[in-house]
Order: sequence, then structure tokens, then C-alpha cells
Amino acid sequence: MEIPTTVSETQPGEIESARRLTRVARFFERVPWLIPTISFVSGVVGFVMVKRGADLARIIAIAALAGWVWLLIEPLVRRFLERRRSGIGKFVSNFLTQSLQQEVLFFSLPFLFGSLQQDVGQIAFLSIAGGAALLTAIDPLYERWIAARAATRLLFHAYCSLIAAVVVVPMVVHLSLEEALPLSLGAVGVWLLLTAPMSLRSLRSTRHKLIWVACSTLAPLLVWVLRAHVPPAGLAVTEAVITQSIVERTPGPAVRTLTTAELNAGVIAFAAIRAPSGVAQSIIFEWRHAGEIERITSEIQGGNDSGWRTYSRKEIFPANAPGRWIVDVRTPQGQLLRRMRFTVKD
Repeated sequence: MEIPTTVSETQPGEIESARRLTRVARFFERVPWLIPTISFVSGVVGFVMVKRGADLARIIAIAALAGWVWLLIEPLVRRFLERRRSGIGKFVSNFLTQSLQQEVLFFSLPFLFGSLQQDVGQIAFLSIAGGAALLTAIDPLYERWIAARAATRLLFHAYCSLIAAVVVVPMVVHLSLEEALPLSLGAVGVWLLLTAPMSLRSLRSTRHKLIWVACSTLAPLLVWVLRAHVPPAGLAVTEAVITQSIVERTPGPAVRTLTTAELNAGVIAFAAIRAPSGVAQSIIFEWRHAGEIERITSEIQGGNDSGWRTYSRKEIFPANAPGRWIVDVRTPQGQLLRRMRFTVKD
């Protein structure tokens, strides 16, 4: 990040403040990996603490969520500082914004990765988030592609806000995922609406303005349409097994292959699912075979260290039962939590 060297007539106190800020910025330029590393480690700590049901994770999440305030007031701070000292407003606002985006993205990555399943959409979502986090850590690319224009800077703010909301809203507000995602998209929509005049003013050509409007309108809609492929951050399956017996919510031996005669005893799909403390979450067991799908809904409560134990028992099977069976554990939005398989033989 280029540090401004232009000096105008200022008070001694202001000059000393600018010098201190310059020294801090030069320090971070010498160790550009420091902020991303601290953010990523804090995310790992937060994920582990959520896994253990500790309140510290919520504190870290609130800190990330509080960063939205800066995203809203950043243009005002930029203009205020620019009036006091030429060049310093752009430098300070860009530096703080970039650092905040690093914190939000690198903090969120462990939560997204911890809920990742073998789903192409989830892998793509995590890859984009990882690429965005890496972009904030490479100053030349960030300054050229993001910080150069208000339109790209504010649009990138919106994306970071969405990632932060998807991860922290369930932990902070105690909402289920099907409630948290619409709220997150709504917040992003409000942000884009509030910053639209500033973004459009920074674009010269009508073509670029139309592209910005299209991206701002279609991107949230695309996320909503593809919501089944958003990693269910905050939810994690600690145990999943196909069995034929369960005692006091403790599953019996796992089975992978059954005969048609053994189906008379029924089949149980068991899952222990960890969720943030205070969250009530619906879970769907999808039994799939030969193109047919049967859905069974269950409810879990967050805060259990080892995961809330729930299961679905199937006792009636069709005549064409032999073959491969798949039991998916999903959210009501279709987000995959775990996939279990078993085979039925004649």
C-alpha cells in the first residue's frame, strides 16, 4: 500500500498523528502476512470454541459483525480526513477497510471449511471466498482491482458483509440457517441501495454503470436461487451412521450391506449435529433410491458439545428395494450436511 508523502500546513499534533500512523502502516507493510494470519487463527479459535460450546466464539463473532459499522461510515471518514490532510484520507480508509475485509474473510474461512461437504456448489462457494481473502492480502492486486474505484470497493464490501453475516448471524442472533440467509441478503441489499449513488458517480461510462446495476441486482438473487450450495456454516455433523438399532439415542453397529430379509427390522439413519448455542434448527433426512425421494423432518437444538442426537427410522420399503440407497442429511434450504450410503441385496 502506497503511503502518502504530501504534506500541507497542519498543526503539530496532526503532523505527529500522521507520523505515528505512517510508522504503523510501514510496520504492516514489512509483515503483510500478519493481519491475515491473526484473522485466520482467530477464526480457527472461534470454530474450536463453537465446537466446545464456549461463549468466546460469540464474542469473536460479535467483533466481526461490529465491523459493518465501519463499512457504513468509511466514506464519511475518508472525506473528513482528506479535508484535514491531503492524501491521508484515502490512505487511512483504504488501509482500515482492507484490514477489516481480511479479518472478516479469514475469520470466516474455518467455519465455511468446517461445514464443507462433497458438493460442487459448496466447494465453489468456499473457493471464491478463499480467493477473495487472498486478494485482500496482495496489496498490488487489491489496490488495482478493488480500492481504485468506489464502485468496486463498495461492491466488495457487500460481498464481505454477506460472508460475515452467513457465518456470524446464527451465532450472534440465534437464528436458524433458513432465517439467517434471507436476513443476510436483506442487509446486503440495503447496503447496496445506500451506497448506489456513490458507486454510480465513480463510474464514467453508461456501460459500466449498467454492469454495476446488473451485478448488484443479480448477485443476491443468484445466491438465493443457489442457496442449497452455500456451506451451512455453524452446523457440523459429529457422528453419522446407518444402523438397525438404537438405545437411548445411542446407535448400534454400523451397517453397509443388508439383505431384503433384514429390512423387516427397519433401517435407522442416525446423526449427531452440532449447532451454535441457542439455535433451533430443522434438519431433513432424505432417503433416496431409484429416483424416489422420501423426506423426514427432525428438530435439533444448539449448544450440545458432542452434537444433538437425532435419527430417522424407515420400516416400509418398496418391492424394488435391492440396490444402492443414499440418505442425505440436509437443512430445509437443501444444504448438504452429510451423506450416508448402504446397499440392499436380494
